[in-house]
Amino acid sequence: MLSLSSCYYDVEEELYPSTSCDLTDTKFATTVDPIIATNCAVPGCHVPGGSSPDLTTYATIKANVDNGSIQQRALIDKDMPSSAPLSACDQAKLQAWIDNGANNN
Repeated sequence: MLSLSSCYYDVEEELYPSTSCDLTDTKFATTVDPIIATNCAVPGCHVPGGSSPDLTTYATIKANVDNGSIQQRALIDKDMPSSAPLSACDQAKLQAWIDNGANNN
């Protein structure tokens, strides 16, 4: 009777690349503003004079954080941006910034 066996030595990091999301330095200017500018404040959407709330300045973004609409639409309902929800990492970064006071830093 012939028996074949082998060892299985896969490296977990090679099979499942790191999908970690660095939340240590979430700031408005370097983290949140680029997320909003790329996904929300695009032509036809959250820009001045449009039918949707303006999300082009810190003041307008902060007002929408304060009234809960950003959290509701982007983090809870996940129906904004309308093209597709923010990535899990972008959602985590936005939530971290909000949790830290949504400062203009």
